[in-house]
Amino acid sequence: MSHDDRAQRTDRVDVLEAVGRETDRLLAQADHLVHALAARSGLDAPRFRCLVLLRHQGPLTLRRLAALAGLPEPEAARVVARLECDGQVRLGTDSGDPFPPAGGPGDATPWHPPRGRPGRGRPVVHPHPAAVRAVLEPALRELREAWAPRAGGRCDDLALVAGLVARGRRLSDLAEVLNEPATPFTL
Repeated sequence: MSHDDRAQRTDRVDVLEAVGRETDRLLAQADHLVHALAARSGLDAPRFRCLVLLRHQGPLTLRRLAALAGLPEPEAARVVARLECDGQVRLGTDSGDPFPPAGGPGDATPWHPPRGRPGRGRPVVHPHPAAVRAVLEPALRELREAWAPRAGGRCDDLALVAGLVARGRRLSDLAEVLNEPATPFTL
């Protein structure tokens, strides 16, 4: 290996290590933001994460919700139980929408979540759209309003940031694969 090849390899390693450091910083900042938004919503971070995921992705199995929220399943089950007591989610099945179109927290018609697990299908956590919106929207609106002046009304800057974050996530996934111990079959 020539001196130039070694120098180029060292540069690549340095850049990959820098990507790892910056990704760690980005994740720490994202976690800090989640805690701040959760506090503004009157929630703890795990409940906030779960509600945001359910708002964006719709009904999820408990296992999938736990994985996406970065929670162990028993903790996710406790979070869902608390959210269910607060009227923000309902544990049901994937066979249909457990919430009627009218009625809910804050609506004129009282909302009474059905009991048990009606119907057949996989057990899933269903968000109550009106309740979730009422809890999350003030903090998310505040975030949008704070971000808008920084974006200067230009979506191309935001698209660039979104692309960089997506590429960084792919690099992080690659780094995790590379850090796994090798098995005899991959040597």
